[in-house]
Amino acid sequence: MNNIIFDTLASVKQTTTASAQPFNRQGGRLSAPQTLRGLLVPGILSVCGAAVFAAYAIASLGVQAGIGIVAVIFGIPLLAACLFNPFFGLSVLLVVSFFVMGAKKFIPGEPPLGILLDLFTFFLFFGIFIRQSYQREFGVLKHPVSLLVLVWIAYNILQVLNPWAASRVAWFYTVRGMAGLTLLYFVALYAFTDLRRVRISGSILLILGFLAAVYGLYQEFFGFNSVEWNWLNADEQRFNLIFQWGRFRKFSFLSDPTTFGILSACIGVFGLSLAVTLPSGFSKRMAFFVCSLVIIWAMIYSGTRAAFVLVPLALLLFTYITFNPKVIALTTLLLFAGAVVVYKSPGNPTLYRVRSAFTPNKDESMQLRLNNQKEIQPFIQNHPMGGGLGSTGEWGRRFSPNSELANFPPDSGLIRIAVEQGWLGLLLFSIFTFAVLITGVRTYLRSRHPVVKAYALAFLLVVFMLTIANYPQEAIVLLPNSIIYYISVAALVRLQQLDRQTAT
Repeated sequence: MNNIIFDTLASVKQTTTASAQPFNRQGGRLSAPQTLRGLLVPGILSVCGAAVFAAYAIASLGVQAGIGIVAVIFGIPLLAACLFNPFFGLSVLLVVSFFVMGAKKFIPGEPPLGILLDLFTFFLFFGIFIRQSYQREFGVLKHPVSLLVLVWIAYNILQVLNPWAASRVAWFYTVRGMAGLTLLYFVALYAFTDLRRVRISGSILLILGFLAAVYGLYQEFFGFNSVEWNWLNADEQRFNLIFQWGRFRKFSFLSDPTTFGILSACIGVFGLSLAVTLPSGFSKRMAFFVCSLVIIWAMIYSGTRAAFVLVPLALLLFTYITFNPKVIALTTLLLFAGAVVVYKSPGNPTLYRVRSAFTPNKDESMQLRLNNQKEIQPFIQNHPMGGGLGSTGEWGRRFSPNSELANFPPDSGLIRIAVEQGWLGLLLFSIFTFAVLITGVRTYLRSRHPVVKAYALAFLLVVFMLTIANYPQEAIVLLPNSIIYYISVAALVRLQQLDRQTAT
């Protein structure tokens, strides 16, 4: 784990040092000590001045007003850095997305903090728009995946004219999640200007996944804190969803156990893939391997059955696409050990829930979902554009309670698309997903650079798992899974181009 952190910090240092060193009067570059000495005194004075001003504001205006002023003082420079440095903004967004939804538990009223992430995504996209007004780098937009993203965004915007939509207001609330967040693909595309930045993003992803796993294990062995207990008991339906089969499902510092389980499955396999394929030393490989096993271990306590199925499916794809004797042996060993542990422990409720994920015909909730999908098929067939964005689930009950879709529980990302956007929308999304997977496979098989090859496979597995998970759950719209999904898609497109650059 330390190796991952040190590698990330070293990469950031290499990225910034070359471009940050100023010139001296003779035209040469200043050395690092000279630069630091020149910035040390102004930096100390600025920090001390800000601290004094913050203390005075809090003492004079109160805690809330003082905190607001401090947020403005430090927030404006941070936003400016994110606006003009897409990679820095993308990294901030990725880190914040892991904590912002879980932070709602500590804020009275649980405000819609997800809207802040959407606004921040638009802010980053606006920065890209400004840069392109004078740089005009439109080559990446010619990729088939980029064109399909533009088509998907346009189709979601046209949904406001859907003749079968019961509410236009619901469209306004839901289009930001279906199409607005898709703009993150272009932000990541322009942020990944070199291979080093892709590697840094992968390291950040592993570190955040490991932290979430550690806190999830803390919840399992030491229990929830008082705020989490109050959050659980505040809603009876929420309590029943988390307390199942005589035990509590763990959610770490994320929003819910489902998000925690699917995210842990994706990041755990991501790390395992890098541990096997990335050309690096033994200590770094072991750091990736141990980190991934801890994440997958914590995933089990989430009780998310979809996640339990994703891991073996991803390992099978990993084995098939690499077709390496060592990989085949490792995958066989892991799957065999997992099967023995699960099926030889019938008295353990946690492992019994894992085993139930592989017998869907005995799962009453799964059978209920299949029945709901069968009943809604005639509506999908007769409405090519669907019933409109936000016509089902919570938004449907809020804005169109008397419509026939208001009480339909989608319980699936793909089913929601089919019902709200019709079979035409489902077709467009399926074509987009197929193009992304084909791009990932081609990038891995045709890459000559070993590091590009390793990260292409790792991000391909993440996209594959979230695509599969989007059928039993609304996996891709969950935060931070949605951000990870579009970052992974952009990484696959960029890695294909970076491999060509390194080959020339």
